Amino acid sequence: MKAIERVLDTVCLIAKMIAAALLGVMLVVSLVEIVRRYIVGQSFPWADELIRYCIVGVAMLGGAAAFRQSGGLVAFDLLLNRLKGTARLILELLINTICICFAGFMFMNAYKTITTPSIVKQISIGLQVSMFWPYLPIVLGLGLIVLFAVERYFRLIADYSAEKKGLSDTGEGGAKA
Repeated sequence: MKAIERVLDTVCLIAKMIAAALLGVMLVVSLVEIVRRYIVGQSFPWADELIRYCIVGVAMLGGAAAFRQSGGLVAFDLLLNRLKGTARLILELLINTICICFAGFMFMNAYKTITTPSIVKQISIGLQVSMFWPYLPIVLGLGLIVLFAVERYFRLIADYSAEKKGLSDTGEGGAKA
């Protein structure tokens, strides 16, 4: 499990680095566009399109990384903080199952969409690239969410088992006898 966790740590780091790079590209292109539009009076025809595509990449890849890093990102904190033991595990498993079902459904549909010939052959107006590329971060982000949600099942079960074992070793009072 530790080897898989290290691989997923690396995948998450790469997603964060790509999201950060896209954010940087957005910032630079936006600043250049502001200068060109309001000082020079001209604009690049591809700039707005590139910024929109970068926003999608940042949202999907950053969202996937946030899902993994912040303990699932989707939670009912008010209720979860009041629950302990098996009840908490059941609620967390339910939340994770809903997330994986939704992300899996969206992943399958997004994958089908980007692999259709109409999307692959369609060329964007400003950047003149296949529309496959702007849609790819959506598929990657959803795929990562599914992958991280599967990993979360194992973490939830392992944490619950460790908690249960810790309680049985220390007794009800929490102090070792």
